[in-house]
Amino acid sequence: MTYTPYYKRKRKRILKGKKKRFLLLKICLGILIVLLALTAGVAGAYYYLRASGKAGLRENAKTAVPDLNKSETIAKSQELQEEYDPTVFRYGGKEYKYNSNIITILCMGIDKDTEGVELSDISGESGQADSIFLLVIDPSVNKVKIIAVSRDTMTDITNYDVTGKAIGESVNHLGLAYAYGDGGETSCEMMVDAVSNLFYDLPIHGYVSLLVSAIGPLNDAVGGVTVTVPQDLSHKDPALTEGATVTLMGEQAEIFVRSRDTNEEGSNNLRMERQKTYALAFVNQAKAALKANPSLTIDLYQKFSKQMVTNIGLDNAVYLVSEVAGMEFDLNDIYTLKGETKQGAVYEEFYADDKALLQLVLDIFYTEVPEV
Repeated sequence: MTYTPYYKRKRKRILKGKKKRFLLLKICLGILIVLLALTAGVAGAYYYLRASGKAGLRENAKTAVPDLNKSETIAKSQELQEEYDPTVFRYGGKEYKYNSNIITILCMGIDKDTEGVELSDISGESGQADSIFLLVIDPSVNKVKIIAVSRDTMTDITNYDVTGKAIGESVNHLGLAYAYGDGGETSCEMMVDAVSNLFYDLPIHGYVSLLVSAIGPLNDAVGGVTVTVPQDLSHKDPALTEGATVTLMGEQAEIFVRSRDTNEEGSNNLRMERQKTYALAFVNQAKAALKANPSLTIDLYQKFSKQMVTNIGLDNAVYLVSEVAGMEFDLNDIYTLKGETKQGAVYEEFYADDKALLQLVLDIFYTEVPEV
């Protein structure tokens, strides 16, 4: 046994005592912080999260600006571009500047009827993106816009075998891009890539997917959503007759946004029109609910965490929702892609009109530069 001199043993006891006192101080400080947070209440947490969430979203985007030269319309026009500034684009004798203030969030409804997100190791078994919306937030003009994108849109997506190995690209239904992933982050990232590619490599700063099981509870969490029923759905719910004004509650909300007759030509397009009606009413109702309860974003983020996949942190969510709550939004701010629906070998296929898509991107994401 090694002998330790008394002065060294004494020094160890002193250091040990100091460590204990330091640990006790840290514990007391932690308790004090918690007490202060409780005293400040949820409102204090809300404002802190809003401030901290303003930064960081742009780091998620894989591209800085769109590449509009990918447009078939531009390829045919052979209009010369200035390569030194990728944010400036010339088209139709006009000059456009990309609006870098815009934040885009991809929102997806997933047609997998489970209570919570379930990851899968088998490619193709993760459900599909049944509804696809691109949320466009522009703080510089205090506007929010929504682009509704059909799940049947035919576009280049990466295909995978059952083991998840990439086996090349093909033109296929946009909603299938989600199915090739794991039902979690990978599926969402595949959808982000596919939607970004459809919009000429448009920067997408965040994503959120929700299972269908969340539709009713989310609808009820904002106090119900009042709509005028555009198409008769009384065979699903007697209250949902055409022309009726109904405050949707619970399962009614899911019926309203999901129902369609697959035997009817263009049924998904009709459903998208109904979803536009719901989106407008939901956003306005959520804004009113948020005004009454500023901590609503925090409550919903935590409540639906098991049914949601997102790369948006709670602080980012608080910032975004607080921004949108003060922005203008009406039916004219909801857009759909123009194009043609055809019957494919098995399912309907929607082909976006490239010229109209290019103009839509210029109108929403660019600002026309005045002639000098």
